[in-house]
Amino acid sequence: MQITCTTPGFTGLKDGLISSTGLHTKTEVVYSKRFQHPSYTLSLRPFSIPQDMPAIYKWAWKLSRAANTVAASYLYAGSSDFARSFMVLLNNRLALCQVDICTAEKDELYDTFPTSSGDYIIRLLMNANRKTIRPLHLKALQTCMEYFFLFPEIKQIIAEPEADNKLYNEILSRAGFQQEEQVFSQYSICNLLVCTRKSFIPE
Repeated sequence: MQITCTTPGFTGLKDGLISSTGLHTKTEVVYSKRFQHPSYTLSLRPFSIPQDMPAIYKWAWKLSRAANTVAASYLYAGSSDFARSFMVLLNNRLALCQVDICTAEKDELYDTFPTSSGDYIIRLLMNANRKTIRPLHLKALQTCMEYFFLFPEIKQIIAEPEADNKLYNEILSRAGFQQEEQVFSQYSICNLLVCTRKSFIPE
């Protein structure tokens, strides 16, 4: 059960997600949500390369082979005017998942799927066993979506999981994403899933 949601240091919706988040330091929480039974808090803060890269490498060890390239991509997102990266933390300590969001018109998906103003792309990297979905991971995604939908410029959010990644597809579906079609992306078949404020399933 939800107790409260807060946006510490929130600068206002008029600047939009990318601009508002850019005003926070990498250690500031931009959104938090407290639950009870059991009692815990989920929070979002901007991605920090020094703090968060070890967790990323632990979750996806293959990325460590290209450490400098991966770190540079997060640095680029943090200073861009169209993308942001976040970490979702349990009780402000344990990293649960990393989330990227960017405007669809600046994403590579734009070449294969028709998008319009207000479309945003989300990508997730979770600290999870690929065979099972933990309730905490679903709540982490739902908390991210609640935060993103606070911003009026975001009309719908698009995800592009690989078709054979059952865990990723299932967790998105449980949060209200609905399949639109399939596309080929980087030598794999991906599902295109879309979530709007109306289809979103909150905690």
